[in-house]
Amino acid sequence: MYAIIIEAPDAPGLAERLRSLPALTEGAVLESPSSGRLSAVLAEPGPAIDVALEALRTPGVSVGVGISSGGPDDAGYASAYARAAVQRCTPAPSAGRAAFRNVFVEAADPALADAATGLARLLARLVGMRTEAEWRVVDLLVPGVRGQHRAVGEALGISPQAVSKALIRTGWHEQSEGRSGLVEIMRRLNNS
Repeated sequence: MYAIIIEAPDAPGLAERLRSLPALTEGAVLESPSSGRLSAVLAEPGPAIDVALEALRTPGVSVGVGISSGGPDDAGYASAYARAAVQRCTPAPSAGRAAFRNVFVEAADPALADAATGLARLLARLVGMRTEAEWRVVDLLVPGVRGQHRAVGEALGISPQAVSKALIRTGWHEQSEGRSGLVEIMRRLNNS
């Protein structure tokens, strides 16, 4: 099980944005137990990462990810790990975004959880450094589909080469590869 706790200055606005993600429309529930905190429990690591990265687009957000092995009965353990993880976060400053210690992973295997935290922070840095113009390009991409530059360029009124350059600048390809690595580490944590 993969539990996520998100602390956000504008939790209701973030909740609305997160509820549109496929990861949360496939049966996962996003709860808002308090005005500044959101939580969700997911069965797979990929959707959990997608929710975390979408939340981390917003400055000042902290994300704690808790992972427990086993079945649905272990959701309580995953949630306890997520609560501990979010308490260890240092939120990114709202201006300058210099520190990206705003995401943390906790699980029964501390060494593997630290590896997941390190990779999650690298992904948070890529996500946090994008400009609005770069996000317009990234938001139109469908992961794993080749030959999209022309369609994205037409939708935005820019050339396919400009799309390609924006993707290189934003580290989108590295994010995609890093996400795959994080999925694998989180899957191992779930099985440990």
